[in-house]
Amino acid sequence: MPDLMEAIEKLKRNLPSLKVETVPLPEAVGRLVAIDFFAPEDLPPFPRSAMDGYAVRSEDIVFASRQNPAILTVVDAVQTGSIPNRPVGHGEAVIVATGALIPEGADTVVPVENTRPLTPSEFSPFAEVGGKVSVLVSVPRGKNVSPRGEDLKKGEEIVKVGTRLTPAHIGLLASCGFWEIPVFAKPKAAVIPTGSEIVPTQAKPSIGQVRNSTAWAVAASLKECGVEPVVFDSVPDDLETLRKRFSEAVESFDLVFTCGGVSVGQQDLVREAWKGLGAQLLFWHLPLRPGKNALALICQGKLAVGLSGNPSAALTTFDLLLRPILCKWTGAREGELLEQKAELTEPVEQVNGFVKVVRIKLLQNGNKLLAQPLKGQLSTVLSSLAQADGYAIIPSGNGKVPVGAVVKVLVRRDRLSELDRCIVGFQPTLDLS
Repeated sequence: MPDLMEAIEKLKRNLPSLKVETVPLPEAVGRLVAIDFFAPEDLPPFPRSAMDGYAVRSEDIVFASRQNPAILTVVDAVQTGSIPNRPVGHGEAVIVATGALIPEGADTVVPVENTRPLTPSEFSPFAEVGGKVSVLVSVPRGKNVSPRGEDLKKGEEIVKVGTRLTPAHIGLLASCGFWEIPVFAKPKAAVIPTGSEIVPTQAKPSIGQVRNSTAWAVAASLKECGVEPVVFDSVPDDLETLRKRFSEAVESFDLVFTCGGVSVGQQDLVREAWKGLGAQLLFWHLPLRPGKNALALICQGKLAVGLSGNPSAALTTFDLLLRPILCKWTGAREGELLEQKAELTEPVEQVNGFVKVVRIKLLQNGNKLLAQPLKGQLSTVLSSLAQADGYAIIPSGNGKVPVGAVVKVLVRRDRLSELDRCIVGFQPTLDLS
């Protein structure tokens, strides 16, 4: 039985390479870009005005003030998308809109608020072309002008491969004319519930039967980690049927997850079914309570993970071993559990040879975080996990961890954000030592 960090490393090493697909720019937000992008041209490609105002020569207004305004002749007006008719000469000004091309000869822009036309109009704060304007302030050279290449220089890197694209990245890529964006495809996973007692979620179970819940909980966890799951119909405890379903899943999916059938009972046939397909065992059983019953294999180059049929045990194994590596693999940072330190509000019994994982509510007392164990810690109980903010990690031992002991906790990001204190130093990488 491997230790947990060894198991995590085996899983990490056997994740497949992500495939690449091309999506339209609007669909690329939140995706991991699959290539480096470089600016094909300067951005902006020309010097442009950052203000509505007048493009002038700074030397003409160096002594301008409200008491001693500089009087300039308005010789042109340039709107966005248009080209100036002439350069700006000594004693001249050109009306420019925000984003408009700066005419040759001008080196600064005076905001319209700092000017006054000699012939005022009730309809516009600007002077007419051919009229005069008073400049009421001195504006230094280069002020209110966005120079060519201010945002990006030609050849400058926009995003590196593996970057998760934000709205700002989308804007930059659009500004540079990119539309078809290569991104890493979301991996697809088969989720196969096993057990002759499993019936569909919508069905009414007979005595001895249970609805399919674990597979749907695992599928939801995969979605949070950036993996697209497909839940199969339940497979009965029949060796040949299991092999057939597993073989179909390996051929069509990047990852395979099974739920149930990984313990040592007579009906626990999952490991034997994989063995019949020539799978290579990575590990079977873990020093984890709950979550001991788990296995990992490689079949035809694909990673397959067998989780417990008990939903809480399956989710605990998933959250501690799989969630951190899957989120890093796909870039789904919002699905991570964040590591913090908290004080126990109740004593917790240790288990020799096993890491004990306790479902908790995370509370706050001044500057302290408190981990309050919930009732209902059995692997068969799902309601307490639904109420939990995360887990307290209790190392192996033979004794009792007392009230007030500081322990590691793994907590959902949204729960931490609800707390009114500023919690810093999030450590999403799990250390189980």
